[in-house]
Amino acid sequence: MPYDESLHLLYTLFFTLFGSLLGSFSNVVILRMATGKSVIFPPSACPICNHRLFASDLLPVFSWLFLRGRCRYCQAPISCQYPLVEACIAAIVGLSFYKAGHGLAFVVLATRMVIWFIASVIFLRNEVQRPEPFLWAIMFFVLLNFPVGGCPFIDRSMLLIPLAAVIIGFVASLKNQAAEIFKWGGLSFLMLFSLRGSFGLYPAILPAILASMHISEKLRRPARIAFFATQLIAIACTLLF
Repeated sequence: MPYDESLHLLYTLFFTLFGSLLGSFSNVVILRMATGKSVIFPPSACPICNHRLFASDLLPVFSWLFLRGRCRYCQAPISCQYPLVEACIAAIVGLSFYKAGHGLAFVVLATRMVIWFIASVIFLRNEVQRPEPFLWAIMFFVLLNFPVGGCPFIDRSMLLIPLAAVIIGFVASLKNQAAEIFKWGGLSFLMLFSLRGSFGLYPAILPAILASMHISEKLRRPARIAFFATQLIAIACTLLF
């Protein structure tokens, strides 16, 4: 029986909805990563009044819109990050299924893109000062490529990237400004290259620019925003082309 296009669209809608739930959980991961808290316990609560949130408060995107961006219990404003992350991951999972269809390729593509989106949001927030979350993301990205076609990098020289990650992790443990700049620029390089190796070598220029911007305290946030934008573009290109 041929695979019906309407059924494919129905499955795409289903996985988009599933992605929104995954996005809700991803918000927990992003927010608790900085403090080192468990992503499972305690249950979600308002960070202002500490009131436990129930299922009706946690509907992806719709709860934030229905409550007009405020806590149901104390009326404190709720960051727009919550619905944006939920919507983005819903789109990532839905588009991954639409592009790859059933099978391992869909799981790998969706997982890779979700991991990198979460890592990019953590990078943008600049609350996690340890390199481990980004190094784990790089490792999982590489491992997830082998079931569907081998190494993701454009040539053998890019296999030096895992070695570079180890060096960056070591330098990041040092407590001085030079080490911080090196870590920042190096992680930018690794993340951008890992997402879209087919862009060629020219993206290597961008991390150097962003790292130099990071020297100035006034330019650190614009540099993170610029880097985050490149990640969104890379994810979009991966899913759409």
